[in-house]
Amino acid sequence: MFAMQAEPLQRRGMLVDPGDHFTGRFEVERKFAVDDLSVMRATLEALAAAPFVLGNREIDIFLDTPDCRLAAKGQQQVLRLMEPSQRVLWISKGPGADACVAMDLEQFDRALEMLSSLGFEETGRVVKHRDIYFVGDFHVTLDQVPRLGAFVELAAMTNDEKALPSWAAKIDAFAETLALPPSSLRTRSYRAMLAEST
Repeated sequence: MFAMQAEPLQRRGMLVDPGDHFTGRFEVERKFAVDDLSVMRATLEALAAAPFVLGNREIDIFLDTPDCRLAAKGQQQVLRLMEPSQRVLWISKGPGADACVAMDLEQFDRALEMLSSLGFEETGRVVKHRDIYFVGDFHVTLDQVPRLGAFVELAAMTNDEKALPSWAAKIDAFAETLALPPSSLRTRSYRAMLAEST
């Protein structure tokens, strides 16, 4: 029974069942710049964090209408390809900082072709190398982004909009536990930072 359940997870690049970690309409997130991800990996191991995906390469394609209708409303649409698993996610963020919904798709090229046929155009892309760990209710993401450096993201998802301030406070407290100082907090997206670095 376990082997039958584990095989599809492994085929999709997952080391453990994510449970409810990615369930919710809202994602509360904090991003911190760090010098060395190995230090954070050691900290997570000491906390008995559960590895979810390791050694991922993610390609995010940002899509919008020719008149940038989504951007004008504070929304983002992203098609994500994860390698080597070939898992594909369709992600919608906004309006607002915390609104986020996502769904799995089967084929990246066909999904991109479909969205293009509906009038969406690529407006940018971000490539990153990513590991994800679970610690309690949080997922901890270790990112290496070409031209930007190393980052640690702390996040939790919820369906309860009223609970967002409470989750934000919990994540801030967790950041202190991980010795991530407020001075290293980054509020801009990777896409925005890359645009500024050119």
